[in-house]
Amino acid sequence: MKLRSFTRLGIRLLAFNVVLLFLPMAGVLFLGQYEERLETAEVRDLTHRSRLVAAAIAREGTLDANAFEDVIRRARIDDLRMRLIDSRGRVVADSHEIVTPAPQRPPRTDRRNILYRVGAFLFRPLARFFRPPDPPLEVDFFANASRLSGPEVALALRGQETFEKKITAGQQRSVTLYRITPVVVGGWTVGAVVASKSTYTILQDLYVVRLRVMRIFIASLAVAILVSIFFSATIVGPLRQLRLDAHAVLDRRGGVHDVDFKGSDRRDEIGELSRALERIMRRLDTHVGLIEQFASDVVHELKNPLASIRNANEMLAEVRDAADRRRFVGVIEQEVARMERLLSGVREISTIDARLVRETPGPVDLGALLSRIVEGFRLREGERLRFELQLADAPMHVEATEDRLIQVFENLLDNAASFSPPGGTVTVSAAPANGDVHVRVIDQGPGIPEANLGRIFDRFFTHRAESRSGHTGLGLAIVKAIVDAYGGSIRASNGERGAEFQVRLTRVPA
Repeated sequence: MKLRSFTRLGIRLLAFNVVLLFLPMAGVLFLGQYEERLETAEVRDLTHRSRLVAAAIAREGTLDANAFEDVIRRARIDDLRMRLIDSRGRVVADSHEIVTPAPQRPPRTDRRNILYRVGAFLFRPLARFFRPPDPPLEVDFFANASRLSGPEVALALRGQETFEKKITAGQQRSVTLYRITPVVVGGWTVGAVVASKSTYTILQDLYVVRLRVMRIFIASLAVAILVSIFFSATIVGPLRQLRLDAHAVLDRRGGVHDVDFKGSDRRDEIGELSRALERIMRRLDTHVGLIEQFASDVVHELKNPLASIRNANEMLAEVRDAADRRRFVGVIEQEVARMERLLSGVREISTIDARLVRETPGPVDLGALLSRIVEGFRLREGERLRFELQLADAPMHVEATEDRLIQVFENLLDNAASFSPPGGTVTVSAAPANGDVHVRVIDQGPGIPEANLGRIFDRFFTHRAESRSGHTGLGLAIVKAIVDAYGGSIRASNGERGAEFQVRLTRVPA
């Protein structure tokens, strides 16, 4: 995989996975506290057993080596060292001379392991940062001395129990713990019991734990890198491809290229994003195609009146008869009016989408709206046409804006009235059905030729006779654009006597 795939989001994923590794590594720092707790437990054990031995010697009433030996053998003390000293600090008896000490474990080689050394190098600064440095210790000089001295021994011989910790001779990390308990007979301190034990065993166990933690850390780091690489390949790579495809859509001047933007088959969020972009591109391509076709249609529609104006203007310059001149002037005025109507329709249909986006739809009572529109047409047409309105008793509300719905049904009724013969009837009906409201507008005109049913809602299309060519062919296109924007549908068909238009809009609660 290219290294470029391991950038930005990939680095963030890696950083997140690596940060998680510090959670188990916090256990390494906790091992220091664990060591201190083990040491505290050892001190408690030393204190308990040294007090027992001191009490047993005190009952004898004298610092007798034989009594000390009997206590040591009965207590089976072989895992630590017990020494009996007199009031001058001289060693009277030593448990190592009485019983054989428990065999010491052979030194482990964990600290020599390369992983252990690397871990110690990395985490020693952290340990120093989070834990204050311990005071320096002196090397153990009690180990083989025949007479013990020092302030802690002096305090014990004056009747005060003391504790001391010294670096084990010949060791770098191990220390020896001392608990010195006075032996009191008749109110006088006649000697003391010195109990000692090395932390060598504790350190050996901690070496094992630290090495295992380091191995887990290395394995977790490798898994984190592999997981990050996997996510970089499965997330960053597809996202980069989407970015490249998106850049390829636009040229240097901001134009849209005709590129094949393929969606992904992935069943995750990236696949959904890819398919959403694919749908957007398809809609964009369709929209661009419609704009280009619309521009082409506008140019085509403007050519005819412009040609008529040009021809009439040329003829106007050549004729001298006043009647002919008035006729050519009338042609020019008629074509100019035709261009004005055409440009007004073009402006209307080109801004209809923007208007729908800005307007806030709400519940509209379709029955009341149709009643007002039909009544207006009755007044306009007078005796020439009859308008019948058939409304269901149920409430019929749709989510829309009233002005746009007026535009829809006025265009449909105007279209029906223009095709209906004098004395004819235009029927308007509305009824709820299957969660929608269905509105039908039926006229008694000549109907729609079968060849034109698929084109009836196209822009600039009209099948009117030449004498009725004052229409621009944009009215039904505007109707369809509005109905589609509200999630409805419209279709045209031929009824028994004329054309029939059926509008479907989604019904909403009042």
